[in-house]
Amino acid sequence: MKPDLFEQDLLDIPARLNQLADRLDVDDPWAPLASHGALLTGMGSSQYAARTAAGWLRHRGASVTDEIATTDPGWPGGPGTSAILISASGGSAETLDRASRLAEGTQRVALVNTMDSALARRSDALITMHAGPEPGEVACRTYRHTIALLLALAFPRSDIATACRAAAQHTSALLADTSWLDAIDEILTPTQTTYWIAPENRIGSALQSALMMREVPRRPAVGCETGDWSHVDVYLTLTTEYRCVVFTGSSWDSQAVDWLTKRGSHVVSIGDALGVPGEFNVAMPGNPFARMLCETLIAELLALRWWRRDPIEAA
Repeated sequence: MKPDLFEQDLLDIPARLNQLADRLDVDDPWAPLASHGALLTGMGSSQYAARTAAGWLRHRGASVTDEIATTDPGWPGGPGTSAILISASGGSAETLDRASRLAEGTQRVALVNTMDSALARRSDALITMHAGPEPGEVACRTYRHTIALLLALAFPRSDIATACRAAAQHTSALLADTSWLDAIDEILTPTQTTYWIAPENRIGSALQSALMMREVPRRPAVGCETGDWSHVDVYLTLTTEYRCVVFTGSSWDSQAVDWLTKRGSHVVSIGDALGVPGEFNVAMPGNPFARMLCETLIAELLALRWWRRDPIEAA
């Protein structure tokens, strides 16, 4: 983790998203894909992006399966099928192993940000993320670009390009005036563990945000799906000083709000205001694709601030 370089990686998000939009206007990144059905697989941020995109793709009629790369046994592959192996560095050991376990005849498609990588060399087709180097050593732009590119498997490229530009514009506004970060910092700092909640169709926003807390300032954090929250995390609101960030837009928001209000929990809402007493709200674009491409900036900037406040020297 290199905080100054990570900050620059974040500042470069709008420009890179606009560049990706320009590419989508003229090129089909998935032209090399040999089949309409595919496995989406990776680890960490790559898997979060795959899980987020997969539901949208299936809704659109695409025959895709998403699995964490360590799934064993799992989707077998075989002649006439494709596996999209996702790794920004192209060096994830688990993803390389998943590639080796695919059945003979499976088209191996590497979605990478590093063209000269082990995964790229072992694949039949190569798709670049076009996210640029991330010298801060934290997956931020690559996470966004992975989502955008995966959505382009089934949605019109023009729609994804529009979402990229809207996300770039909103991200620029958030970076230009970070006064909102002070209020979020004040709400979340008093407890050691933070909780990040999002609907399944943007689940990566919660999982990636929690990862930013663990990876950068090395603070405990949990990501959870909004509906499932009432089955797995609600119990903590009774016994802890529960402080959370809710990425709004789930049909189950109101169920969570009832419990959060009853238990006096501290809430930051990202998107629409929830109506929880004392909550702080940060608005987001209405387009769900644009939202998922910019809303993790909240956690990224907070994680950077907390690291600078209490630096941890760690590999």
